[in-house]
Amino acid sequence: MFFRYHQTFICIAFFFIHLPLSNANDEAIQLGLNKVDMSSDMDGWVPVTQSKQIHYGEWITTGGGGGGVPNGWGGIWEQTTTLVWEDYKTVTSNKFERAVFPDGENGLRVRSIDPFVPSNATRYTQQVINSYIVSPRIDLSKNNQDHLIFQYKSNSYITLDLWIGKNDGSYWHSIWEDNQNLVFSHAITRNVGNGFREVKINLENALMDLNLQLTNNGFANDVISPQTDRIYITFVAQDNAIRWSGTSTQVLEIKSIWTPSYYGDGRPQQTSIDPTISFDYKNNSVTFYGGVGETYELHTSADLKEWQVSRSFTLTSDSETHPISDFQDKSRRRSFFRLKHKP
Repeated sequence: MFFRYHQTFICIAFFFIHLPLSNANDEAIQLGLNKVDMSSDMDGWVPVTQSKQIHYGEWITTGGGGGGVPNGWGGIWEQTTTLVWEDYKTVTSNKFERAVFPDGENGLRVRSIDPFVPSNATRYTQQVINSYIVSPRIDLSKNNQDHLIFQYKSNSYITLDLWIGKNDGSYWHSIWEDNQNLVFSHAITRNVGNGFREVKINLENALMDLNLQLTNNGFANDVISPQTDRIYITFVAQDNAIRWSGTSTQVLEIKSIWTPSYYGDGRPQQTSIDPTISFDYKNNSVTFYGGVGETYELHTSADLKEWQVSRSFTLTSDSETHPISDFQDKSRRRSFFRLKHKP
């Protein structure tokens, strides 16, 4: 009897470890945010590019250093830099494009420009080239303490800034940037795995901080109300990659973007919370987590091929706890479980 239970215990634990992670951000749902849906299009977000000239060429430097001359008079040679040839190229940043990531999430990806400076050039003038993607009009008038949540992956050659503005010809204002040496009182950043970091920004506090800076610097007419129904968010990818021909392009990725409601969008938030299972072997119990009022089915299998519905239930709270023995089939040496929304 003990051997059979031990086998079941191991298999249940194995299955739990391999349960798929939820794509839904429960905190974002609780904050009343809407997930940007880029599964079929850009969901109203508009990519914008920037063009700049990059000069490059060959320069030869002769002379320099100290030392004597053959007749013993001594002296110092001056350096002389001579231009051999020079050229330039007008380059345009790449657009943000939709992407599907290995975890099934839809999001955005942008690459640095293709390297082009030839090997016979000795130098080039570096230019940071920006790629932008601008949100639809955001409405902050419906709630207090509106937030923005997103996940991103960058590197030192292509970094991310976040701007906010009215998109009416007035200035855009930076409220966050990809710099771990800076601390923003209105933003919380954490690592979420696979090289991604998650950023949660309190937009109301960010605007209050911004307005204080504008007022203190004599731009009181440019302040933006934290309860405005006209605000736009812009992700800015700053391409500072190496331009020598033959070097690799760099990539910046953004996913799991949650925003306040778009202006004029009265649709309720339809995102469902994906169910999860947690086992407490010390107390011989299992807890199911999900959305209140949502109906789920518990499926069981002996071989991960054939699945049977063990039971269905509707959660009246965000979790339910039951004895593990309620779900064990003692006729099987092992059992696997999965929890799914009821069709």
